[in-house]
Amino acid sequence: MWRRLFSSPHLKTLSPLSHSHPRSAVAGLRSLDLSRHVATQSAGSIKKTVEDVVPIATGHEREEIQADLEGRNILEIDHPEGPFGTKETPAVVKSFYDRRIVGCPGGEG
Repeated sequence: MWRRLFSSPHLKTLSPLSHSHPRSAVAGLRSLDLSRHVATQSAGSIKKTVEDVVPIATGHEREEIQADLEGRNILEIDHPEGPFGTKETPAVVKSFYDRRIVGCPGGEG
């Protein structure tokens, strides 16, 4: 839901047009096109925060929104490719931790 709110900033602009006179609605649509053009130009210069998008976001949802605003994907996982590791030639898996995590060596057992 927050993505729809985030991606369509002109929802507030459209609501006054429905209550106005038809001629002013046409003029309003022209100004809407202009405001859309101006908004796309200034969108790069205005830095949005999580509070601007969803003020009550907390926890994992807040982390996802923050990452989306920064242009990164926190759910992007680099799955290891290649042969399964052995004790002699282990498969190195990148970690977010500063310590070594030992997992299943594979094969039997």
